[in-house]
Amino acid sequence: MKNNELLLTVSFQQDNTELVLLMDKDITLKAMLEALFYGLKQNDRTHFALFKAYARTHRDLMVLYRAINELSFIDVGANADKKLYELGIVTTSCVVIPSSGQVALQRLFPDYRMPSLIDNRRLEYNISTRRIAVAEPSVIDIIPPGEMPGKHKRKFWDIIIPTVISMGALFAGRSLMALFNDNASGFSMIAMLMVTSVSTMATQTYNFFKQGRDNEKSISEWKSNYENYLTRIWNRILDWQKSDINYLRTTYPNMDELFAKTAVLDRAIFARSQNDSDFFKINLGKSSQVQPMFEIKNDKKDEMFYDIGYRIHKDDEDRRIEIILPPKKKNAKQPPQTRDGLLTDLAYNLSTKTFRYLNAEREGELPPLVLDLQNCGALGIIEPQRRYTDNLIEHLVFELAYYHTPEDLQFVFFFDPDDNEARRQEKIRNYRYLPHLNELFEDASQFVFDKQSAGIAFGKLQTIMGERVKKADDDAEKSEKQTKELYTQIVCVVFHDYNIKETGFSKYLPTPPVEGEPYVNENGLTFVFACRHLAQLPRYCGNIIEVTDNTQSHAKVSDRYNVLSRETLNSLSKSGSQTNANVTSDIENLIDYIKFNNEFVFYDKSQSSGIALKKAYSDAYRRLSAIYYRRIAENGNVPSMVTLFEMYGYTPEMVSENKIRDIILENWKKSDVTRDLDVPIGKNEHGLVNLNLYEKADGPHMLVAGTTGSGKSETIITYLIGLCMKYSPTYLNLMLVDMKGGGFSNRLRTLPHCVGVVDDTAGESEGISAFYMLKRFLEVLNAEIKRRKILLNSFGVDTADAYIRAEQVVTRILNGEENEDLLNALNPTQKKRLEEFRANGTRPTSLSHLVLVVDEFTELKRFSSESDDIDFIAEITTIARVGRTLGFHIILVSQNIEGAITEDIRINSKSRICLKVATRTASKEMLDGRPDAASPTMPGNGRAYLLVGTGSKFVYFQSAYTGANKDEKIEPPVSAGLVSSCGSFNSEFYQSSKHNARIRQASRNVNEYDTQLSYAVRTIEAITDANRNESIFRYPRVIFKNPLKAVYPDLTEWR
Repeated sequence: MKNNELLLTVSFQQDNTELVLLMDKDITLKAMLEALFYGLKQNDRTHFALFKAYARTHRDLMVLYRAINELSFIDVGANADKKLYELGIVTTSCVVIPSSGQVALQRLFPDYRMPSLIDNRRLEYNISTRRIAVAEPSVIDIIPPGEMPGKHKRKFWDIIIPTVISMGALFAGRSLMALFNDNASGFSMIAMLMVTSVSTMATQTYNFFKQGRDNEKSISEWKSNYENYLTRIWNRILDWQKSDINYLRTTYPNMDELFAKTAVLDRAIFARSQNDSDFFKINLGKSSQVQPMFEIKNDKKDEMFYDIGYRIHKDDEDRRIEIILPPKKKNAKQPPQTRDGLLTDLAYNLSTKTFRYLNAEREGELPPLVLDLQNCGALGIIEPQRRYTDNLIEHLVFELAYYHTPEDLQFVFFFDPDDNEARRQEKIRNYRYLPHLNELFEDASQFVFDKQSAGIAFGKLQTIMGERVKKADDDAEKSEKQTKELYTQIVCVVFHDYNIKETGFSKYLPTPPVEGEPYVNENGLTFVFACRHLAQLPRYCGNIIEVTDNTQSHAKVSDRYNVLSRETLNSLSKSGSQTNANVTSDIENLIDYIKFNNEFVFYDKSQSSGIALKKAYSDAYRRLSAIYYRRIAENGNVPSMVTLFEMYGYTPEMVSENKIRDIILENWKKSDVTRDLDVPIGKNEHGLVNLNLYEKADGPHMLVAGTTGSGKSETIITYLIGLCMKYSPTYLNLMLVDMKGGGFSNRLRTLPHCVGVVDDTAGESEGISAFYMLKRFLEVLNAEIKRRKILLNSFGVDTADAYIRAEQVVTRILNGEENEDLLNALNPTQKKRLEEFRANGTRPTSLSHLVLVVDEFTELKRFSSESDDIDFIAEITTIARVGRTLGFHIILVSQNIEGAITEDIRINSKSRICLKVATRTASKEMLDGRPDAASPTMPGNGRAYLLVGTGSKFVYFQSAYTGANKDEKIEPPVSAGLVSSCGSFNSEFYQSSKHNARIRQASRNVNEYDTQLSYAVRTIEAITDANRNESIFRYPRVIFKNPLKAVYPDLTEWR
């Protein structure tokens, strides 16, 4: 779907059938109704009868889901000439053809007074700037407890007994000495010794008990301080967990919040870009196994004799961590206190067990489980009964489409084979309007229901991926480091594989990376496989979701590569061994699954709550589908078609009264080619878009690129005929090189401005090769350069503009308009030449700006490769460089620009017009790194970008169409395609010129070849016929003449 198109549904309620039409958004209501009338008449007689009967009996049209605030029927008579977007008809709008009952009008949005809308009456959504909040990496470092203060290991008797022994020995010794000595002093010494012994024992006893009390106090303080520290750490972990949960819930809201935000056009819609950290991440649901965003540092140390434990109290009134000291006496009768582990293991256990997941205490809402799809490669969904698989896919697609623009994300669905159209329509009901499912393939559906549509999808996908791989290979060959290519991410949702392994596209299926290394999605391709059994999945799936019957956790997800900690491995093996001794022989039983639940996925569609949820999905999908179409600010209101006369304001009355001839003559008189070469080439949402190849403006040279059918010839012809209608042939000439057989040049060759035509078929009848014609063309151009240099030198000037101005002054003087101002405008050389002209009775040679157009200039490259002596591209580049001051303006045109733009061409081509091109590389070469012109949404038929310099002027516009009939009353062609549920579209559903009886009748007496271009050419030719004795303009010098004929008839009359 192009960005100037919309998908319109027509609902026939009598048989509950819906048709989806693809048409331009800026056609009138009348044209839309005629497309429906004649298209049905041509293709569907049953519904044609229903529509015809309705149209005869109703003057109002019922359209649901319009992008306007009013709820009302559309009065066909009063609004027939209004455009569809003016009536609020957008993608997802539905024209209802009721049976007999009444149908209530429905709003697309509850209110249209929303800040994100550019216009409250129109649904023009603006993608606003995004503020990104990223949580920094955080660490909670738990300080180890260190050594506990030393216990009082000595017993009381260990202090008393040594003292008693030493005192006893001294007392015995002294007593013996006193027996052998009658001196009274001996007994006094014994008494003193006894006093000293008693005091020593008392002191030792005091110190013993005091040291014990101090030791107990130290241990108590150590225990209390570390318990308080651990409690603070515990509370900090809980606070951080709550913060993480709040952050995740805010960043990845659940589905009911997305529904509400879609209804008010929240600025989060389409906000994620490919460089954002949350790009391609989705919320699977709530889980109790979401890991925190912070790290708890743990240094586990094993100590042989360490016996201090801990116990966690989780009660709200007593939330703390208690340190459990070993009992003082091992033979104590009291039972040992319960503990949760050793204190040395606390930090490790907190990080790997207690707080391994968020919301460890099971308080409040569970956090969302986030899955990164970007580097998943393939996601497998396993459910034997298929009760919830469709719901899960619906959830996944909506969340991805909500956050990501269609330029960044496209889906392709491979459904189970089904030839029942009603069932097909039911399966794609929510998806079919999404721009994310309408912009990857041109003129084909992104839904697959049979082998034929699968073949079309595989072929288109293979082409896209082939271009990406080729681009990557080309970049790899370059020595310079290339920036990462941001491709549109393609998600293939596969319910049935249609033997994908037997197709050429199979080589793009993801393959397992090196063990332990992540999968890297280099080419922007992701698969989602929905299967009934694990054995049906392909070789590689980065993640697998298994839907279970457990009401507490309806599903579980696992990675392909699992690193199991020793504790996890032990616990899984232990739990398995309780049921089956050999359970660990199956690797599946060692996977640490993450379980989750989601009320917006696992619901019963038959229940009232399920029916309400199903409608909420439908409304949200419809709203999301509608807003994209109106969101593109740069091209949302660019007209789909502009005619040449519409652009210049020429009316049918002006044509019939021959006023255009007078306008052209007046333009020739007043327009100064030395000041500008400015003429309109098209329109955008702001009005006319002009191109000025004057050297000081957008010129002097230009590149034009576009695929076949893009409208590049019309764009160039629009500019050239505009120049010819504005400037006299005396001062503006054309030289056309057409390497496509003359189709382009033949439309302009009869103009008096045209001083030479070279094409690749001109000399065939005379046996002259195209190579010779091109070689002669280069010789003529080089001769013209020398001639112009001589002319400039003869007037003492160095630019063609200076010569033209001087020549005009000299000619006016020679025509009798002599005055002092004119003479003062001449330099001495020019005054000398003026006298020579007077003496000889001649006029100065006129000089013109020469616009040289080379159509399919890449063909010159081919001719250069076939020649050893001439490099045509190099010669053209030299002429462009030398001819800047000589009045040359070179326009190089090609459909295959990739690799053809040399550095010299790039430097000398200031302006570039890029219409729709085939590859992103071609678009980037033309638009200074922008891939816009290769977008699948880029229309053909004249839609183009104009880039001047490096971006001083960058305009998106619709170029004028010169092939429209000169009678403006003939309406422009309208077409409508019928969008099928799968396969190619029916682009021939309606063509106004072919199927519309009214338009055919009006066009019956109109010559289809009587175009606006041919009328303009004939008008200029008529002026040429009236130019007797050069009364209107001086005939230009023909630069390139056709080759002589091989045979000339002898017309001599013999007697």
